[in-house]
Amino acid sequence: HAPAPQAPIHQTQQQQQQQFQTVRVTVPPGMAPGQKLGVRTGQGEAPTTVTIPPRNQWQYGAGGAQFAVRIPKKAAPPNRPVVVQGTYTAGGGGATSHPQAYQPHSMPHQQHQLRPWQSWDSFRGKSYDPAPLGMRRPDVVSPPGAPSMRPSGRRRALLVGINYPGTRAELRGCVNDARNMKRVLTSEGFRDDPTHIVMLVDEGGGADSRNNTKPTRSNIMRGMQWLVHDACPGDVLFFHFSGHGAQVPDRTGHEADGFNETILPVDFKSAGQISDDEIWGNLVWPLKSGVRLTSLMDCCHSGTGLDLPFEYDLRGRRWVEDINPAHSQGDVVQFSGCEDAQTSADAVGGGGDPFSKYQAGGAMTQSFIRAHQENPRATYPSFMDSIHRHLKRRGFRQRPALTSSQSFDVSSRIFSFAADDDGGGIKPNGNAEIGRIKRKHIKPGRANGGSRTVMDALSGAATVAGFMAIGGMFLGD
Repeated sequence: HAPAPQAPIHQTQQQQQQQFQTVRVTVPPGMAPGQKLGVRTGQGEAPTTVTIPPRNQWQYGAGGAQFAVRIPKKAAPPNRPVVVQGTYTAGGGGATSHPQAYQPHSMPHQQHQLRPWQSWDSFRGKSYDPAPLGMRRPDVVSPPGAPSMRPSGRRRALLVGINYPGTRAELRGCVNDARNMKRVLTSEGFRDDPTHIVMLVDEGGGADSRNNTKPTRSNIMRGMQWLVHDACPGDVLFFHFSGHGAQVPDRTGHEADGFNETILPVDFKSAGQISDDEIWGNLVWPLKSGVRLTSLMDCCHSGTGLDLPFEYDLRGRRWVEDINPAHSQGDVVQFSGCEDAQTSADAVGGGGDPFSKYQAGGAMTQSFIRAHQENPRATYPSFMDSIHRHLKRRGFRQRPALTSSQSFDVSSRIFSFAADDDGGGIKPNGNAEIGRIKRKHIKPGRANGGSRTVMDALSGAATVAGFMAIGGMFLGD
């Protein structure tokens, strides 16, 4: 028999080529290989369901993880496909839930290429704009048990160390803390340049002729804005403060103890303190789902210094939500030197490598680094236990605190500076609503009630059991 005509086959191939197109799809935060996405390439058309491929087929850029897929060509495509629906199946089977519909306005990192990070010298801060009160639906909500996100590889840090030299509240080890933390971060892959690490200290070259790196209120507020500026899902951020902390009565009725926790810039007497509301508004509220921020605050009254809604009960081994929580989208974890009602110690020696034996430093910072040196892959409870053990061994009564913007399984998640896959990755947002909610009005705390403010301490110091209680921190005689 004569062979069948070839023209129809060629024509069919052309038709098939015309019917399909290759598009790049951004993986939404919290989703993993094997899960389904609905992708729409034209206005008004029904979405096409695609399966997220294995991670080895993903490509990474400033906008996050992407993969290429061929889908039927129903209309001329826009510049970027829009993911309109994601699905998640718990345990690999059972009912499938639809946690959200991804609209173009709700996932801005899919719509345009984010700009490269700015260096400290070129960044210009703005006046503080408080986050709006009330609750709203977030851009992204991931279901319970959703997989963690992989980090993008971009890392950034803001380190603040203030000794307040020449004042009656002078400390000795806070600048050392900032320098030692910088050494740890660079060993963990943070790049040591003005685009990736900024250190604000008040001695030893910490202030240039323009006061660009002096830890003033203005520079610290600008530094917080610099840290989170243009952060996109997958980015890893770190904030460290070592210095004085205090409390002031909370007139809004939100704080459970009636006080706002504060940190003190070097010019606090003229410029004022920085409250936990301002820190939350600058550092936490702006973060998108999938951005990781780790904070270490080595100062007095720092237990809830970032106003994060979940506090980990070390004894009960569970998360406890604040009575008036402030919810957000980012993956933020804070390690505090003490509980809200406690003071934090400025110590000499005992930190181990990379410190000299008699180097002054914050007891929390030294114990934090020492615990990480001993076990770089510790789970969160194990890490916290190790920090507390080091503090107790050196005679300090302060109890470190752990707070978070997201509740997570602490027993299976490993603390990691880089939030790498082995450390559990980055937790996508699981909060169904974000913002500040007021469930109960709390009366303001009594000024000068249970603890003396730094202002009072500056006018007179009292010696207690061989230590001098000044500004909330303990200064060894």
